[in-house]
Amino acid sequence: MRTRRRAVLLGATAAVATAGGIPVPAIAQGVKELKMVTSWTQEGMSGLQTAAERLAQSITAMSDGRLKIAVYPANSLVRPFEVFDAVSAGIADMYHSDDYYFTAKSPALLAADKYYGTKSPNPST
Repeated sequence: MRTRRRAVLLGATAAVATAGGIPVPAIAQGVKELKMVTSWTQEGMSGLQTAAERLAQSITAMSDGRLKIAVYPANSLVRPFEVFDAVSAGIADMYHSDDYYFTAKSPALLAADKYYGTKSPNPST
């Protein structure tokens, strides 16, 4: 009985392995290129745009080059206040902006701002 169970298990394992049923780890899937849109322009808000570019470089460095992030300043892929909608629609993968701009679309963003030490525009909250 014992040898039969072992044979069945070995046969099932071989069938799964040859069928490609074992998933490939994310680390082995190669380079993933992501798009980041920002609400900042190159000219008027160079400090904030530089921060977004540094974040993209840091993510690329920490992932050993497996994640590459293309940074798009305002008005290059979408307009400044359309970054939230662009990520929601799948046009971009992430955004770099102030969440306060989008609290009408998602009130939870205002709660997140409170945890990071910024003040709410509404004194009662």
